[in-house]
Amino acid sequence: MYRRPILLPLIAFALALAAGCAPHPPASIAPAPLNALRASADETGIPVLTWHGFADAPRPGGGNLTEPYARFEQMLAWLRDQGFRSVFPGEVRPGEDRSRLVVLTFDDGPKEHLRAAQILERYGFRGIFFVIPNRIRPGNDRHLTPDEVQQLVRGGHRVAAHGYEHRSLAGSGTEVAGTLERSLGIMTAQAGPVVAAQDFAFPFGHYTPEVAQAVAGRFRYLHTVDPGYWDGRSALVPRMLVMNDIDLSFFQEYVRGGAGNLPAWEPLFPSGGMGDTLAFLTHGAPVPADVELLAISPDTEGRSYASHPLGDALRVRGDTAWVDMGAHLRRWFPPERVAVSYALVTRADGRIRYLTPGLLQWVYDPGSLPRAPAPRS
Repeated sequence: MYRRPILLPLIAFALALAAGCAPHPPASIAPAPLNALRASADETGIPVLTWHGFADAPRPGGGNLTEPYARFEQMLAWLRDQGFRSVFPGEVRPGEDRSRLVVLTFDDGPKEHLRAAQILERYGFRGIFFVIPNRIRPGNDRHLTPDEVQQLVRGGHRVAAHGYEHRSLAGSGTEVAGTLERSLGIMTAQAGPVVAAQDFAFPFGHYTPEVAQAVAGRFRYLHTVDPGYWDGRSALVPRMLVMNDIDLSFFQEYVRGGAGNLPAWEPLFPSGGMGDTLAFLTHGAPVPADVELLAISPDTEGRSYASHPLGDALRVRGDTAWVDMGAHLRRWFPPERVAVSYALVTRADGRIRYLTPGLLQWVYDPGSLPRAPAPRS
């Protein structure tokens, strides 16, 4: 059954301190209630894309998160030609036609984001640039300086916090304390109090229900790396990581599919937990025969965005679908995988339909994992 990860003592202490001094009441991190029987323009999904590093060409051994500038421009040209408009989450309004809205985000704050921002502006788009607060300082030759952050702000973009030192919030008490006590103040100095409290991105996409609830007391929208569409209301914002070894057509189909996608299954548990068996409320919707688990996290063959059939790991009783997550993860993912960012999907006419919001499942309790060394700045 579902269970919450164990809180490390320092994390629990930081959360206790934060509970009494949050600047605003924390938003619920549960997804907004689903209505599987009626879909209108303002209830369909909003696609959210995320980039990390950029280069003129992929560097050998640079990983799959370094995007060639030319491919980035190709994606932006496609978005422009399809009539999409970039928005910030706080700009989405009830009743608005969402069929051509997209959120564009950028993580880690490396120097090359300045050039990416210039390309965005050339195509008429704006982005949210998630920077690492304790690395914003004059003379930093690898990450954005205060003057460069201000350059992004003047270009119409948004800058927001990406943790504090970019450690896992699920396993580092000092990262939790820094995020809750210092990140908002640093970002307020860069972007102003209203904008600074809008968006936040979890380092590595790591969180637990307790950590997410505490961070929601500082920031309104919490960006994950869980795949799927944002419903326009929930505090947790799914995002699709753009990877240079995944064909652009995959992300184009994802963006195009938001207008017709309304998740029909409601998770009966908070995202960011553990457990072998998970329950989803189907709201009476027919259960497809080909339900799959699509994960950003690499499978046993090292493939991201691979989807595997649930098969006999799925059981339906009444209007509840039960998933033997433990059996599925043991079958399709390597034993060293500590967490999986996923959504349950089905396929129709060759296209992916998201049955659930994006979710995070811990395979091992993050409180039991070895502590990572301080990141290099």
